[in-house]
Amino acid sequence: MRTILILLTLMTLAACARSPDIKLYEGADLPAEKLLLVDVPVELEIVVINERRVEGINKLFSLGDRTLHLQPGEYRIIAYYKNLFELPGNNHEVVKSDPVLYRISGAAGSRHRLSFDEPADVDEARTMAKNFAGYSLNLATAEQRPTEASGMMLSQGFLTIQSAPEAASVSSVAPETDSGLSHIDLLKASWQNATAEERRAFLRWIAEKPATSP
Repeated sequence: MRTILILLTLMTLAACARSPDIKLYEGADLPAEKLLLVDVPVELEIVVINERRVEGINKLFSLGDRTLHLQPGEYRIIAYYKNLFELPGNNHEVVKSDPVLYRISGAAGSRHRLSFDEPADVDEARTMAKNFAGYSLNLATAEQRPTEASGMMLSQGFLTIQSAPEAASVSSVAPETDSGLSHIDLLKASWQNATAEERRAFLRWIAEKPATSP
């Protein structure tokens, strides 16, 4: 019985790995020629798209790249580098960068990729993460658009930002609007992306932080 459960679990994980397409528009499914497709490497964690946190976009069991299916238009995608490296002595290390802003502008039938220069090993990853930058790539024309500063930083796994207006968590994303990201939604996004150890460190910081008068 235990063997059967293990096999079922492995089959479920494999199915997740083979389902990299993420629909981010409302209504009936549309063919690729009517959509803007954006490939996202497995090493990139998405924080917000057009100042909206998107549910289920960072797949827990994803073993490869994923493709966002979007309505044609302009998008602001804030993402950061995150990768797990195996170290000698059966140890491991998670390397993270500060988030950067990818800008995508695509017509129906176009395909883009969120890209960066991949490090060869953990030492290169540590160096890259200190000043992470990438580019969006139009796969048809090979045109590259460099990333921009996002105004966000990772501190003990949690995102910080100076100021921003209200935002919401959604399962679909429309082309770019003028709305922004609030502190409370940023904290929620940080909590969802944080590891168990990072969450414990944050809770310890809250407990140790002196109370302030209202």
